[in-house]
Amino acid sequence: MSPAAPPLSAEYAMMPRMPLRTGPLIGRDTDLSRLADAIGLRPSPGAQPGGVVVLSGDAGIGKSRLVRQLVDDATAAGWFTALGHCVGQAGASLAYLPFVELVATVDAGHPDVVERVLDTHPSLGHLLPGRAAAHDGTAVERAGSPTDPGQVAEAVHALLSALGDAQPSLVVVEDVHWADHSSRDLITLLLTRGFTRAVGLVVTYRSDDLHRRHPLHDTLAVWARIAGLEHVDLAPLTDDAVRELVSGVEGAPTDAGTNAEIARRAEGNPFFAEELVASAAAGQSLSGGLSRVLRARVEQLDDTAQRVLRAIALKGGQFIGHELLSRVVALPDETLEAALAAAVEHHVLEARWPPAYTFRHALLGETVADGLLPGERLRLHRAYAAALAERPELAPASELARHAAAVGDLPTAVRASRAAAESAMAVGGPQEALLHLERALSWLDEDDPERDEVTLRASRAAMVAGEPIRAVDLLRDRLDHPGSAQEPGTRADLLATLVIRSRVLDLPVDSVALTDEALSLIGEEADERRVRVLVARVQALVDTGSFVEAAVVGNEVSLLAERLGMGVALAEVRTILARVLEAQENLESVEAHLRSVVADIPAEDPLLLRAVHQLASVAHRRGDLPGSLALYDRGAEVARRMHREWAPWGQECRLLGGLTAYELGDWDGAVRRLDLAGRPSPQPGRAIFTAAALSVHAGRGERVDPDLVAGLREWWHVDGLCVVLTVMPAVDVLGQSGDLAGVLEVAEAAVRVLDAAWGDYHAVARLGALVAGQAAALVPHADADLRARAVALVDELTDRARRIGEPRPALERPSRPTFERAAAEPLEDTSRETWAWTARLEAEALRLQRVAGADEPPPVDELVAAWRESVAAFERYGHVFETARSQARLAAALRAGGDAVASREVAEQARAVAVRLGAEPLLAELGEARPVPSGTRPTGSRPSGADHGGTPELTPRELEVLALLAEGLTNGQIGKQLYISTKTVSVHVSNLLAKLGASGRTEAAAVARRRGLVRQ
Repeated sequence: MSPAAPPLSAEYAMMPRMPLRTGPLIGRDTDLSRLADAIGLRPSPGAQPGGVVVLSGDAGIGKSRLVRQLVDDATAAGWFTALGHCVGQAGASLAYLPFVELVATVDAGHPDVVERVLDTHPSLGHLLPGRAAAHDGTAVERAGSPTDPGQVAEAVHALLSALGDAQPSLVVVEDVHWADHSSRDLITLLLTRGFTRAVGLVVTYRSDDLHRRHPLHDTLAVWARIAGLEHVDLAPLTDDAVRELVSGVEGAPTDAGTNAEIARRAEGNPFFAEELVASAAAGQSLSGGLSRVLRARVEQLDDTAQRVLRAIALKGGQFIGHELLSRVVALPDETLEAALAAAVEHHVLEARWPPAYTFRHALLGETVADGLLPGERLRLHRAYAAALAERPELAPASELARHAAAVGDLPTAVRASRAAAESAMAVGGPQEALLHLERALSWLDEDDPERDEVTLRASRAAMVAGEPIRAVDLLRDRLDHPGSAQEPGTRADLLATLVIRSRVLDLPVDSVALTDEALSLIGEEADERRVRVLVARVQALVDTGSFVEAAVVGNEVSLLAERLGMGVALAEVRTILARVLEAQENLESVEAHLRSVVADIPAEDPLLLRAVHQLASVAHRRGDLPGSLALYDRGAEVARRMHREWAPWGQECRLLGGLTAYELGDWDGAVRRLDLAGRPSPQPGRAIFTAAALSVHAGRGERVDPDLVAGLREWWHVDGLCVVLTVMPAVDVLGQSGDLAGVLEVAEAAVRVLDAAWGDYHAVARLGALVAGQAAALVPHADADLRARAVALVDELTDRARRIGEPRPALERPSRPTFERAAAEPLEDTSRETWAWTARLEAEALRLQRVAGADEPPPVDELVAAWRESVAAFERYGHVFETARSQARLAAALRAGGDAVASREVAEQARAVAVRLGAEPLLAELGEARPVPSGTRPTGSRPSGADHGGTPELTPRELEVLALLAEGLTNGQIGKQLYISTKTVSVHVSNLLAKLGASGRTEAAAVARRRGLVRQ
């Protein structure tokens, strides 16, 4: 137990007190130097000022005081400084709140810079609406309505960069534990990109506020991976520093006992120390926690001042304006001003001009708010709601919504939340808009017809925010619970919207039936609603393969949209109908059609993303991988410009661009496109990108955490693409580790999910080829049951892949004309990727038959011919790595057939690619395919056949590694001797241990000597 606080002397308690004022910064010299160095405040000769840093620490630990000192130092050094504050309560749902403050400060100090940036980035005007209107009345319209978050992000980054050009500048964003979602994303972008100009960025947050589910947790994980980002965590002050701080505060006690007790109780927290001094100065006991000490500070004021403080505490936010406060407390001006003056004098409030007030520290405000009685809280909420209903310009709409909801005025709360959502969307804050709209839904009765419109808007906000599952769930919930007053036309809108949005995922939705219901609800009136429903109908028919009916409906809606002047809907229909053209004509005609669609879509229309994506996919199917990559990159750039990277088609362009770069052999480019470091990302998008990046990890032989694959499988039920992108590299990773059972389990699980989601799918050819390839390497060492299971799975996948390549309708319906599958077009021309993987599967199936103990194994010449066809197919397709992997296996087949010269030539071609890509598993495999030159075999090695004692056949390269391992060399030393990487040596050693049945290197060496595999 803590000792009792020493009593204060009577003389000290009776002394008149002056307002407490903190002295100089104490005990933070090292932290201040780290911050100054991180932002380049004192750069070394030739170095560029600027840098980014994150400052964290407990409440009251001195973050704000340290930042103020840094700002003072920067100002003294000739820097421009600007601060933006995040705030709790209502402020947490205001999009870009700290940046509104920052941009206003920049506008006041450098209006010429803001003027220039507004010319090129009109979205900046959303953070300065008055300035934008004065600059150009059409600025907001040019930025697009609603604004995409990326446009705002680009504008802020451009502004700060231009500011750094004009003058070295320090920008601070404080208390991001209260930041809104959009501000967190924007801060992440700024920290990730950094600045090439003289701009220092400091971000602070309260670390003790971060509970397990705090929204900043995920963001901090992203920040931890940002290269070059300095992290400074403020530790408690030492006791000596606290004593020095206390002694420098005006009005502090002078007796050593009291000072020592203050230092002990403060536990290194300077704010707590100052408050303890204030408590001692007022003659209060030093016992109790911080909240008691803070309450004691407030209780020194009279009842009127405390009443004013309670009103300010409930308001929340950084500052409350004088006029709003006056309306809420309803005090005479003189009385209010006297109360405010007393609170400022007692160091509880701070004031600024124009008149506005805030607590000196957020902990003071939190303490006052926590002490409110239920009746007081209700009365204050009612006063705020009444004041803001009469004068809504005095605070954001979200504050009116909060106060109105607290007193049960739900109609006002709903209206205010909808207004707040529109404001959030206008400045590019879809997450905040979704929050406001979902709050409104929680206040609306199920029978309220307004619920339909709010649901549609909430679903749209969710899609723009990159949360398609949420968007679909909102629509489904309203359709399943329509209430008693739902209008038929509104229900039709909900149904049509569900059809369009659910196709982004692989969730079970009968889209044709949904559009049947929607059409039955709207009748025959030729209006915009009918266009929306018919567009959904066309999409549903195309998705289910009903191309003839889709063409008929598409023609009807195109004529109607043109007559009504709905250009966007017309372009959307033309884009959808490209799928019908694919069924009737060759891909060149489809490409020409899509190019004309792309040319007609305005640059700022999000539909452009879909059209470019579809054009890129056609190029990919034709085997034009470079052209496809260029188009995917174009789409990704459009998505970045619109900041729709996680909206439909935007994320697909970037994702497929990364996968196409992987196929072209630009693995570094693939990693760059797929890397999510520094990019906050919603699910399932994050899972899909993570799965896509696994292909590079598997190709390079890098370790993949099994828990990662297990985590990705949690999203398989949502999106079939996640299944495909996970299972393909997982098969290789598990196969490389020798886990045949794991290969079969993950492949069988993937087949079950994809069969349920997709029915027939081209990916079965690639999956079958990869499973067959790993099985061929592993079944010689597997038990009979596992071998039979592997052969059965490969046989099944091979049969299914062969059916995919047959010229037939996509779905077997007697009434469907043959043109719907373009039966005359060979697979080589309509899907070169599937054609190549089918050829590979045939070769792998033959290879598996030869090693699995088939009664009549295929002859070597048939195997060689199949591998030549696989190599040719992948060369024509353009897949660099799979061409090389096919070449490695062709080399092995040639070697088995006795053609050592051809084997060596083909293996060297594959080896060159493997070296360039850093494909360690392929290099290890090529050690088996490459004949070892004479004179290089270790003494005692056997060129072919099984080793004595039943040891599986060792490859020449393995024998080389084994000989050096027996000499006691490390993996690194072996690699230097054989001119291969340490990782490749590790693969060989693992294989050797398995083949020799040894538990370690020493036992392997002993077994090798005993069996005559190496020299004694």
